[in-house]
Amino acid sequence: MKRLQLVEVLVVNALLIPLLVLITQNYALRMAYWGRPGDGFTATMTRYPFFFITSAVKGATRLPGILSVDWQQVVLVVLVVADAVYAWSARKGAHLHEPSPVAE
Repeated sequence: MKRLQLVEVLVVNALLIPLLVLITQNYALRMAYWGRPGDGFTATMTRYPFFFITSAVKGATRLPGILSVDWQQVVLVVLVVADAVYAWSARKGAHLHEPSPVAE
């Protein structure tokens, strides 16, 4: 059973970590889009718990962004929770297999 749990958490990590990298690269590309030479816009990203707003400013012109789900934070929380549950269950399983002290 322990090996199965380890394989499960490794598969989850193998899927979520590359997904987290792709999301981070997507955010970098969004910010770079507004910073193209010749456009003159300055991009800003305001982050909130599980949400963000990307907006752009060029002099007096302001392009407001819309509230979007921050998938980077969502995936990171799922990754941490999955690893914590595995660590907790592995620790709990280790305690179940320890010999109990015998009352004298």
